[in-house]
Amino acid sequence: MNRPESSKFVPGLPADNDINTPTNSQGDNSTKIYDGVAECTMNESDNLKSVKLRAKDLAIQKVQQKISDYVYGFWKDRYLTLPDDEVLSIVNEICNITDVKYNVLDSDDKISVRATVLAQIDDKDIMNYIIQLFKEKNELKIQNEALRKENNNLKHQNDNIDLAINKFFEAENVQSHKEAIKLYSKAIQLYPNFAYAYSKRGLSYTSIGDDEKAKADYAKYRELRR
Repeated sequence: MNRPESSKFVPGLPADNDINTPTNSQGDNSTKIYDGVAECTMNESDNLKSVKLRAKDLAIQKVQQKISDYVYGFWKDRYLTLPDDEVLSIVNEICNITDVKYNVLDSDDKISVRATVLAQIDDKDIMNYIIQLFKEKNELKIQNEALRKENNNLKHQNDNIDLAINKFFEAENVQSHKEAIKLYSKAIQLYPNFAYAYSKRGLSYTSIGDDEKAKADYAKYRELRR
């Protein structure tokens, strides 16, 4: 698309004898008024209504193109860029068709219909899109940061599980029950939900006559295994 250098350019209604000549036309400081003009010739298979509809559709396309150029410039002035499909999406949301007029041009050899479409937009609506965009980007940033932290926590948890398993197997290979209790306890510290570590530590407590701690470990083992 050919874009205006600045959003300050606002095409308006054309002169009656020149449908391609833009003029400046706007309401208050934030409201802009645009026109789209198209002319269609009636064919033998046409009726007046179908020609009007065809001219109107073309005029709407032209006014939307002008508004698209303005929206693009509006964002560009704020050092922002948008792909054309997003620009058109914004235009479809903020464009308000306010008037449609028809002129029937009857000459000796043909009948034509000129449609003039007026549309209104508000800079505030475009700003709302900018604000919403930054809100969405900020929300995505927050979500990505939360996912990053969650991934880091999972990695840390997995690392601890690996270490806990190593301590568990170390405890299985020692001869002293007291040494085994220290290793099982380390495994439980690294991974508090390690059910088998509680069971094995309970057996070690039983072996050294510490029945109260053994009962507590067996109870924890049953709880985790439910």
